[in-house]
Amino acid sequence: MDAISPITLNLGLLLLSGLIFGYIASRYNLPRVAAYVIAGIIFSPGLLGRLEWIEVGGWAAPLTTTALGVIAYLIGGSITLKQLRRSGRVIFSAAIGESLGAVLCVFAAFWLLLPDTYALSPVQLALVFAAIAATTAPAGTIAILHQYRARGPVSNTLLGVVALDDAIGIILFSLMMVVVVGESLTMSLGTALLQIGGAIVLGVLIGRILCQVGKRFHQGGLLLPLVLGHILLALGLAEILNLSPLLATMALGFSSRYFSRAAGDRMFIQVEYFEELVFLIFFTLAGAHFEFTVFVGHLDLVLIYFVARIIGKIGGAALGAAAVGASQPVVRWLGLGLVPQAGVAVGLALTLGNEPVFKELSTMILNVILATTLLYEVLGPLAAKFALGRANELGRERGKEE
Repeated sequence: MDAISPITLNLGLLLLSGLIFGYIASRYNLPRVAAYVIAGIIFSPGLLGRLEWIEVGGWAAPLTTTALGVIAYLIGGSITLKQLRRSGRVIFSAAIGESLGAVLCVFAAFWLLLPDTYALSPVQLALVFAAIAATTAPAGTIAILHQYRARGPVSNTLLGVVALDDAIGIILFSLMMVVVVGESLTMSLGTALLQIGGAIVLGVLIGRILCQVGKRFHQGGLLLPLVLGHILLALGLAEILNLSPLLATMALGFSSRYFSRAAGDRMFIQVEYFEELVFLIFFTLAGAHFEFTVFVGHLDLVLIYFVARIIGKIGGAALGAAAVGASQPVVRWLGLGLVPQAGVAVGLALTLGNEPVFKELSTMILNVILATTLLYEVLGPLAAKFALGRANELGRERGKEE
């Protein structure tokens, strides 16, 4: 009992603190995600974490893995074939453009500006940050779209791109991991493709099973544990088989909607009610890993990553959209809606701690990503609102109309 009490007490304090901070942020029309991270930072080693009875250690890993699996499942479920058929060329081209744009800009900036004083070479460290840079946090952008009832080509393209670019980012991160950790480039690429393909096949198979079993469950309340059980099954099997857990759960989400046809929403409605709790747990735990001394010592990395990623996102989105003849508003304003970065990026940074090669640098990388997450989550929604306003796609604000 003595061993359990501190864990339950710490988790309770984290959740309540995050809830209070999130409520205050909502009252002032600020992103709750940033507030959750700040609440977690209070429990970090440099602050309350100094107290003997407050400790966020190994017990947090299963919770963060599960939370990230739920997020990946919802991302996969947000991608539909109808959406891809309608504007697939523009969405695919823009998503590839903005993802690769961020990767190339961050890689070039880190490679050129980083001193050779870290455990990894400048090229390897540049690869790590570049792979994380590809992802976008859809929550901030989608919140603006819903709040202002945005409609139009830029809004529709944004919805498709934010759903796809996390998938692209996870694939790029998987490739980066095996390239940095692997013995040779050929072996690494082969292993990466096997891990990625195996994860997708695993996710699709479990998604098929979920849909078949879900047909027998007519009570909505039973669908939540059913879906969560399959998400945990996909995560666990992917870990045992050395596959990408995020890609497996993303494929699970996509296949669940596809195989369920018209009834696909049943597999997501209950989980979406659960979504805010997932974010609350995930971001408070991520914030609790923040170390102020590491952050202050690497302000240069924070600024390099923050600026380079924004340049890459805006420039890459414009080039990708222009390449397939997208309308001028899409080319000009799409990139500003892709500034936010949060959940998947923090989750990818957290996973680095599991690899021995990143043992000395995982804390530094995580703190750089956490710091830029705070900046992105505050400035990102404002940038999206500005872009949609210039594209003349903002409707009346939902709250004022009601």
